[in-house]
Amino acid sequence: MTPTLYLVSNSLGDDRDLPPRTKELLEKADLVLGEERRTTSTLLKKLGIQRDFEIINEHSTESEIEEILLRMLQIPLTCIISDSGSPGIEDPARKLVPKAWDFGMSVHSAPGPTAAMAALAASGFQSSPFTFVGFFPKDQRERERDLKTYLNLGHTLVFYETPYRTKHMLESLAKVVPANRRIFLNLDISLKFEKSYRGAAKELFQSVQSNAKAMPVFVIEEKNSKTHR
Repeated sequence: MTPTLYLVSNSLGDDRDLPPRTKELLEKADLVLGEERRTTSTLLKKLGIQRDFEIINEHSTESEIEEILLRMLQIPLTCIISDSGSPGIEDPARKLVPKAWDFGMSVHSAPGPTAAMAALAASGFQSSPFTFVGFFPKDQRERERDLKTYLNLGHTLVFYETPYRTKHMLESLAKVVPANRRIFLNLDISLKFEKSYRGAAKELFQSVQSNAKAMPVFVIEEKNSKTHR
């Protein structure tokens, strides 16, 4: 039997959105990989699953990942689950999946929520074509340089940022995004205090000044939108 890696989806925050297959796969797996120990432990307890698990995240070294892969080759089923959303989209699973293919494993996805697609759908902006950027650089100059490059594509742009840099990102957007291209900002998608803003970057920057830190997803409107929807 070919060793298999399953990318198991989590909710974005609201447990009611947790895909039904998640519990089934996490119970059946020979090895479970999580992103953060506390989050993974809490999820397993909520699902009534008592089992050990391993952690793979941005701090995992190449040798640690190789060691996990060697273990995966000796067992039928490994499941990896991220803290929220679908593994492999800007999270540690992206380190593991290419190597799993290289090692001859079978890789499958158990689909579920993805923050980027949820925000794109809610934005009302053109979804075809769109470009998913992931994260822009931390450095302001590099960030604004890359923003200009992507803006020149003319596509709708979707990207993530950390809660600690939301206002810095809005400052950069206010500098480089043309006034006729609106921004959609979704904070804490699916959670109780979720907020959404839609308008010019300068307007959004003023709107969020008093906000508590929240997980953001940004969408920038496509170039030359004929009408404001």
